[in-house]
Amino acid sequence: MIKTKHTSKFNKYIFLPIILMIGFVPLIVFYYQYNTNLSQFDWYPNNAEARVDFFFGWKMIFISIIGLSMAIILVYQIAIKKTELKFETSFYFLLGYLLFVIMSALFSNYKYWVVFGTYELLEPLWVVLAYILLCFYIYQYVQTEQHIYFTIFSSCIGITIMTVIGVFQRLGLDLFQSSFGKHLITPPGKWGQLESIRFCLGDKVSYCTLYNPNFLSLYFGLLIPVMIAIVLAVKKMWQRILFLVLTMGCFICLIGSQSDSGWMALFIGCIITALILLSRNKKWFIRIIPVTILAVVLGGVILMTNSVGEKIMTTILGTYHMTDKYSLWGIETDEECLRMDVNGDQLAISYQPLEDASIEIQCTDESGTILPLQISNEESYEYIIDDPRFQDVIIKPVLYSEDVPAVEITIDEHAWDFIRLEEGGYYYINPANKFVKYPQIASADLFNEDTFSGRGHIWNMTLPLLMKHLVMGSGANTYLFEYPQEDYMGQIYIYGPNSYEVKAHCWYLQQCIETGVIGTIFLLLFLGMYIYQSIVLYRKVNLHEPVCLLGLGLFTGNVVYMIAAFANDSNVCTAPVFWGCLGLGMAVNRLLREKMKENKL
Repeated sequence: MIKTKHTSKFNKYIFLPIILMIGFVPLIVFYYQYNTNLSQFDWYPNNAEARVDFFFGWKMIFISIIGLSMAIILVYQIAIKKTELKFETSFYFLLGYLLFVIMSALFSNYKYWVVFGTYELLEPLWVVLAYILLCFYIYQYVQTEQHIYFTIFSSCIGITIMTVIGVFQRLGLDLFQSSFGKHLITPPGKWGQLESIRFCLGDKVSYCTLYNPNFLSLYFGLLIPVMIAIVLAVKKMWQRILFLVLTMGCFICLIGSQSDSGWMALFIGCIITALILLSRNKKWFIRIIPVTILAVVLGGVILMTNSVGEKIMTTILGTYHMTDKYSLWGIETDEECLRMDVNGDQLAISYQPLEDASIEIQCTDESGTILPLQISNEESYEYIIDDPRFQDVIIKPVLYSEDVPAVEITIDEHAWDFIRLEEGGYYYINPANKFVKYPQIASADLFNEDTFSGRGHIWNMTLPLLMKHLVMGSGANTYLFEYPQEDYMGQIYIYGPNSYEVKAHCWYLQQCIETGVIGTIFLLLFLGMYIYQSIVLYRKVNLHEPVCLLGLGLFTGNVVYMIAAFANDSNVCTAPVFWGCLGLGMAVNRLLREKMKENKL
């Protein structure tokens, strides 16, 4: 029987960086102002350089500081204390990933943002290095059960505070919308502007201190299995009750996040763990597999016949491609005219300024036939085309400035503004109020646009970029610059004007762009090695031992995070918890392997 209590002394200060990263960094919320330095790009407005953030900026700073402190401790322990590093084969893959992270940063075209972080994400190179170091650091210093319990229980203080905030938000009592909460997260010099602070996330929606409710699918999806394992592992009844209440709070927060991906990932992760446990008995496993397959088929049939199943299938598969729902399929801005693809029919529009400050508009079809125009609104001078192919197109002459004419074209109830210049001909006036030649952007067209709540469109736009970054990525936190922000049709129809895709909504896809496909393969091999070793281990160990239950809970939570990461991103709010729990899970696995060799399990 492995004891769950130890009286031996150890340096608790060496565990402080771990506890801060897992338990307390996610809690940081405070006013942070920074300069995006993005107005140099055509897709970003000139008057929006200064940004205010509450949820990412100070987390980024603290993660970088803690990462530096871990590096100093490691160097001190190796150089001065002559401590021997612990290592296993999987760390070779982590080193490969680290190498490509660094090389992608060194060769990046966006070094300013690699160093300082990007608009609405703030996860620069130093933060990514801190994640990797955290995993390795934990593996070095968590060596006994006493270390494991100390780390987990200390981190749970911060996790409890996080959960309480989320539960109250679910009840409609949002700390950060109260006067006390606003004073808490702003400097005194900004207290006169508290009324302007609004986090518009919906009534009774839990977002805790993580900003985006979707992030809760990563955070609580990981922690719920760990909390359940703690409930089963601890011996004292008051501890079980305490952690059971905390587990229930985690579930309430996940419900309050309204995240479908979190529940899906949690379900799949639990099924994987259940199959591992069943495989411990070969006879039962052989018997249960056909039953499991039958249950999955029947469950699928049942889901397909009710509203819940329909919602799940709609979330996963989506419902439409852009051309199925909207009339406008494409735009080109030439020197002589602007061209629009309307339901597959080509429409060319041009205008000529007249001496009386009015403009003469001419429309032609693909064959060059001039199309007659009819005025539909005399007060606003709106015209429609007398042709059934283009009956939904509304054309309106407008003035860009006092003496500069332009034309506004409305399709699908969305207005598009174009202007004719002496040099270059026709330009699109984009949402940033800049003149641009309308770009022709490659799209994979593999997913429906609304797959996983609009992620399908982002993935379609990202997939063509993979070949460009097969070897070298664009650098940490630079997805923003590789994604075609000139995807104006996506903005108009799906996300809204002046909205920017700063992340791929898929951690692995984003890693392919920022670290390179090869670097991402190293990351996947590292994660895969942990999963493989855990499966082999937890098919053999004695699960009556508390530390084995904790290791299994950490494995399940890490797998849930990895699954949820297919539809979510790495961020400074949740990634420290994952990399910390990953390192902790690896340390527990190492301890269990050592105990098995000594026949103590």
